[in-house]
Amino acid sequence: MSFILHLMLAAAIGSLLPAAATAGEAELADSRQRFVQAEQAIAANRETDYRALATTLQSYPLYPYLQYQWLKGRLSADGEIRQFLADYATNRYAGLLKPKWLAYLAEQKRWQEFLRYYQGSDDSALQCYAGLAYLETGQTPEAFSLARTLWLNGKSQPNICDGLFAAYQASPYFAPDLVWQRFHAALKRDNAALAEYLTRYLAGSELELAGLWLKLHRQPESMQTETEWRQHPTHAADLFGHAVERWLDRDAAAAAKFWDQEKSKQTLAADRAADIEKQLALALALKHDAQAYSRLSRLETDDESSREWRVRAALNIQDWQGVSAAIGRLNAEEKTRDKWRYWQARALAATGQSAAASSAFAELAKNRSFYGFLAAAKSGQAIALAHQPLQVAESELQALSDRAEFQAASELLLLKRPAEARRQWQFAVAKLEPSLLPVAAKLAQRWHAPALAIATVAKANHWDDVELRFPLEYSREIGQIAAERQLDPAVIYGLIRQESAFDSQADSPAGAKGLMQVMPQTGRQIAADLRDRWGDDDNLFQAELNLKYGAFYFKKLLSQFGGHYALAAAAYNAGASKIKRWLPSGRSQPADIWIENIPYKETRGYVASVLMYTLIYQQRLQRNSLKVDDLLRDVMPG
Repeated sequence: MSFILHLMLAAAIGSLLPAAATAGEAELADSRQRFVQAEQAIAANRETDYRALATTLQSYPLYPYLQYQWLKGRLSADGEIRQFLADYATNRYAGLLKPKWLAYLAEQKRWQEFLRYYQGSDDSALQCYAGLAYLETGQTPEAFSLARTLWLNGKSQPNICDGLFAAYQASPYFAPDLVWQRFHAALKRDNAALAEYLTRYLAGSELELAGLWLKLHRQPESMQTETEWRQHPTHAADLFGHAVERWLDRDAAAAAKFWDQEKSKQTLAADRAADIEKQLALALALKHDAQAYSRLSRLETDDESSREWRVRAALNIQDWQGVSAAIGRLNAEEKTRDKWRYWQARALAATGQSAAASSAFAELAKNRSFYGFLAAAKSGQAIALAHQPLQVAESELQALSDRAEFQAASELLLLKRPAEARRQWQFAVAKLEPSLLPVAAKLAQRWHAPALAIATVAKANHWDDVELRFPLEYSREIGQIAAERQLDPAVIYGLIRQESAFDSQADSPAGAKGLMQVMPQTGRQIAADLRDRWGDDDNLFQAELNLKYGAFYFKKLLSQFGGHYALAAAAYNAGASKIKRWLPSGRSQPADIWIENIPYKETRGYVASVLMYTLIYQQRLQRNSLKVDDLLRDVMPG
């Protein structure tokens, strides 16, 4: 996109933003142009041009960002960097520059200066640099305290840590048992590669024992026929317990059977045995095994997960007396949650207590939640949105928008840098006192930045401004695409709200991109299906293209699963192949029970949220084409 077009777009958006509504707009527009020119000078390494432009931008809100871009490529400019860190100590960009400079100082072995500026870090490489710096400056206890922490966390550390670890291992601070401690920490993290690497520090019988640990870690079912682990009386119980834990992920029923046969022969600590019993029961519940409820019911110790899965296991076999009993074992706070109130009402209805069930459904139907909406359908009521807009004074909005960190976010939005604007906004909001979070949410709404508004109002724990939390952005594009794909626009809105919360630049760790979080591989396949030209993966950050492809993909899943919205939503999140494995066997199952028993917590919450948001958007769009019963047909067996 040309620079002139950037400015034209910025001008078009300008009337929407507070910074653009001031008398100094002409000056700001000129500063934006010079800012972009200065960035171009940095990219071209034109120092004279950059410095001339930067001198004129020192009062511009994005000047620290500009200087950061300049200095991160010139880490040897010590004087300028020290001055920048002093002048902008509380600025986000000083925080970004500092670790880069610290790494440079360490690489230059300028240890004293490194320690002068180092104030702790979550970055393993910087921690190892700090350990080396302590060593080189004679602060041995500090060095080896850091080394011990890094050594024992079970992660593979950066290569820069090798020197620190070598010094630690050669010191009196290091005990041979620390190799085993790290070995077991690695296995606990399922980092078998690190555990195998550590065997180089072992010999003789210890090396043989480590090999046995690794074998059972990788092939836990082999303990049925493997006899060697029984020949290590000191370690047999631990080997047995670890192998069962590994095995239950692959074949929970087989692991449980072997555990029941063998546990009395091993001397596991009581708390360890109880923990494995719980893990086995939960694994069986996740596999929808019929014995899960009885095993969960026999547990001697409970936690939240086992209490909840006890209810789900009873639901899965539609043992309504068991459901009531399992809900009775929830703690007092858990019983107040909409989810368990709904299932208590369902159990009342299923056991012939109609009046109590009707009363419970009617009370729960007042709540704006997935289970409140299900209860409303059961009691024949309309869903309750209970919209209460946040009330924020104009003076509060103006005062917040005048703060330097928010001015920077405003300018980034004007310059069409949404990803950088989001990061700057998050930094600014993190520093706010709680009372100003609602003000920030309304400010983002005014700036037509729905993703920022949604995230901020959630941080503020304000849930009742429905228009702020469920915006109607992209209405033209969504309306057109919904008509093309014969989808209700509320469904597309529900997916967007759950997938990205309207962040067109959302980029998940797995690689999904844009408003509807389309995976690049999926996007390429859709482009081929539609005979579109595929440019590159970042095309998915274009809102209209992302909406087109996301709607196409959801419609395809909807057709694949017979028009069943809950199944299609689950497949959109977890993949169609998993949904086929999760289908009931033998007979159909009510959709609410099927959703409650989805093994993946993320997908379980995802489906509930998409369906709830779809119903909310039905109201926001003043439509009445989809009801709860349309979204929650019985699930047919696979």
